[in-house]
Amino acid sequence: MTVLLGVWSRVAGAAVVVVAAVSVGTVSSVTAAAARARPAIEPAGSVGRALIQAFEAGRHMPGEAVGGIRAGSLHVGSAGRTRWALASFVPAAQAGKRLAAGFQDGAGTGLFEWRAGAWHLVRTGPYGCAVGLPAALHRDWGLARPANCAATGPAQRTAAHRALAGPAAPSASAAGLGQRIAAIALSQVGVSDTPAVASFAGVDCDPYSTLVAGFSANSDGCGYDQGFQVENENEPWCSDFAKWVWQRAGVTADMNTLNAGSVSFYDWGLGQGETMPVDGGTPAVGDAIVFFPPGTVTATGYADHVGIVTAVNADGTIDMVNGDFLGASNISAQYNTGISLPNWSASIWGTGEQWVIVSPPSAAQQPAPTVSMAGPRAAVTGTVGTFRAQGREPGGSISEYYWTFGDGRTTNTAGPDVSHVFSEAGRYTVTVTVTSSFGTATTRTWDVGVLGASGAVAAVPSDAVWFATTPVNEYLFRPSAGGLAAETWDGASWLQLAVPGQPAAGGGLAALSYPDPAAADAMTPHAYFRTASGGLAQTYLGGSGWVSQPLPGQPAAGSAIVAASTASGDPAVFFTDTGGHLAESAEQASGWVTSTLPGAPAASPGSIALAATARGLRIFSAGRTGTLTVTTQAGTGWRATPLPARMAPGSWLTAVTTPWGQARVIFRSSHGTLADLTETGTGQWRPGQLPGAPAPGSALAATNYLPAGTGASPSPAAGQTGPLGEEVFYLTAAGQPAVSYSAGQGWQTAALPAAAGASIIGADAYPVAGQPSQLFLSGPGGALLADSSSSGPAGPWTTASLPTTPATFADRVVLYAATPADQASALGAAQAAGLPASQVTVSYATAWDDTLSGNYLVISVGQAATDALYYNVCGWANPSGDIPGSTPFYIVSSPRDTLPGAGGYEAAAARTTSQTPQLAADLAYYAVHGALPPGVTALPAAAGPQYTCAGSPS
Repeated sequence: MTVLLGVWSRVAGAAVVVVAAVSVGTVSSVTAAAARARPAIEPAGSVGRALIQAFEAGRHMPGEAVGGIRAGSLHVGSAGRTRWALASFVPAAQAGKRLAAGFQDGAGTGLFEWRAGAWHLVRTGPYGCAVGLPAALHRDWGLARPANCAATGPAQRTAAHRALAGPAAPSASAAGLGQRIAAIALSQVGVSDTPAVASFAGVDCDPYSTLVAGFSANSDGCGYDQGFQVENENEPWCSDFAKWVWQRAGVTADMNTLNAGSVSFYDWGLGQGETMPVDGGTPAVGDAIVFFPPGTVTATGYADHVGIVTAVNADGTIDMVNGDFLGASNISAQYNTGISLPNWSASIWGTGEQWVIVSPPSAAQQPAPTVSMAGPRAAVTGTVGTFRAQGREPGGSISEYYWTFGDGRTTNTAGPDVSHVFSEAGRYTVTVTVTSSFGTATTRTWDVGVLGASGAVAAVPSDAVWFATTPVNEYLFRPSAGGLAAETWDGASWLQLAVPGQPAAGGGLAALSYPDPAAADAMTPHAYFRTASGGLAQTYLGGSGWVSQPLPGQPAAGSAIVAASTASGDPAVFFTDTGGHLAESAEQASGWVTSTLPGAPAASPGSIALAATARGLRIFSAGRTGTLTVTTQAGTGWRATPLPARMAPGSWLTAVTTPWGQARVIFRSSHGTLADLTETGTGQWRPGQLPGAPAPGSALAATNYLPAGTGASPSPAAGQTGPLGEEVFYLTAAGQPAVSYSAGQGWQTAALPAAAGASIIGADAYPVAGQPSQLFLSGPGGALLADSSSSGPAGPWTTASLPTTPATFADRVVLYAATPADQASALGAAQAAGLPASQVTVSYATAWDDTLSGNYLVISVGQAATDALYYNVCGWANPSGDIPGSTPFYIVSSPRDTLPGAGGYEAAAARTTSQTPQLAADLAYYAVHGALPPGVTALPAAAGPQYTCAGSPS
């Protein structure tokens, strides 16, 4: 049975109705409790609106990313007791190139399952494959399953090798450009995503996006490609692959035109004067075939895919290599043979699919620039690294140097000499693309191993928004009653979570984040600690939740524990063992191994500190009489060396890496003042005095910081210290917390506001713009405090209390209002539900962070707040830097007393404005008590979000 539904389509904020044929199975599914309500929408189109919502939520794309549902692609039906839906989406006209590329290669098609009153995205992939759809519905909906859906890497590689060895095999050394293109493309068949994925809904990590310096330049969650020796990047990559193949074969003409968008190949062809008739022309070996959805083909529009022709067969069919194609178990470069373009394109993307043929140049081309590149092979988090490039173009000039660093596109920069600060440990591939006045381009890569030392906080960038790595999530690990707790910060709110682990009372604890293979190489928070039974253990956030495991090693009671991500990318943990010796437990390829290091530090709480440098780790320890020792990496071993200073007996040690990569150890001198030693060369140390007088026995905590109003890439001009600074915290003789700090202008001191009587836990100043400097303290009666300053150590500072017990669900309910009247309604709703007024916010940034994290149930009170979280028509600044008129959020069915998941929120905007206070009160009460208020049997009718600007961001 087939019916016609009105499917909502978005173009620049306007609503239009597109007629789509919908195949309906045994049960028609044309309602959705979470459907988006918009003006002038046909009622029968609610299923389409709900699927758009579910697709954007499942892909973590901003609202307004989808322009509509492709005509003829929408199917809904049932198999057994489960409802299913399938639809292909096209990007909105205003989505932009980067966002539109996220719909390519089948990533714009979604398979959905109906659960708990709403549609949920199960998987993405080519329309004809419909991977995961029950076979009965696949047959009923007339989907032709292409052979590539079940392709496996080994079979693909075997077929490609056979083609390369055949009598008519293309040759990479042949004179013909097309033959070289085909041979290179075939040689790449089987190159796959790392990590392996079965859907486009998550990361799509490949080496070609790195090699051509793609849009995203974001390696978080991506593995290392051993073949190319580069860190993979997360980006739809069919066009990146085709561009790389053409460049390797010798295409140089106007390479600056090509980017991650498949449509850029069509744009390139226009620039070369090619006619490229739609669904016409004769393909030749080496050509690029660009596929388009139905409609007008333009260079400013959207294309579904681009592939490379490797053979033209006698029967008129072609063989192709297609990058970024989903197979049986992973996304890879596939070899697809015997293709009839009309039939094959329709089977992959749906009825009406179009194509154009783009041919490589047939005339002589300008040579690409020659490029030299230099920079450090090792770096340290929070320090400045300088990179240089030099390009030459015969007969022309260099027009641009464009740099990516693999840690988020917001750090990309331009110029021949640049500096960069890596915020997180790991391995990164730096690229520079040098473009000439002729439009020719050359990309060079440079791998950098970034070391990072442990601290009070493990900081992890959020990747919940498409191509964004902000806000930053932080984890402060603390012993709690009966176990281990993680104080979590999402950029706006603190929440305590109970996590597995049994730390010993009074034992050391180190927090560290690094790309962990146990979590698909994503940046992952870890805690290392001495257990109640005397062993060493770690707790970390794995792919399926928190995990705790024992590690080899026996820390002494009261031993400090420090850790680092090493040059190899593996973690190492350092402590004083039960024999009084410095010891290391490190993860290696064969597992964790423990060993004893040179030196014999005293087993006192502050006797170990760690600094990471590009030359290796520096472990500082103190003898009982105040002598200092540094244990350094020497080749594959360690060497202990006495230092030319003596600290006050019983003093704590802390260490920091200076902005330019030097190790600095800081301590209380025998005169009672703050002192330091700075490494000036191998085995050479310069003593110094810093302002400040720590109290005897005061803990010390040091870190780098990023002053307000500066970026993370200081100028490399000779002698310039850059915007990064250093700060060290301590307690004065009066018990008051204080900080001594420097940003290259000399050391200064400032007092902090926390009450006397607290003790220092640790400090953190994550080197990303907008993240505050923070000092964490343990106050009287078990209170947990944080002194914070977003303006740098000079202040002003504010004190906040952190939660000291694990959060209940009621603690996670947040009411957000964007007008004074709605704030009053939110406060009344909170009171009626038994929530404190502190869980009402009027800050858009706070509501954004809490909604994005998935740790809170955010209830938008009133139309202005509902519209702001859904559309952001006003263009209010937000922590993810999303564009105006765009958010990644969706409205969940209500009422709820469970977490909605990242990006979901409840809307308390009543259709009749006067009923909004009651709707907010009912939803808040249900969230806390699991039932509607006594006497309430139905909620006031809700209004849908509206594309209007109202209210204020704070």
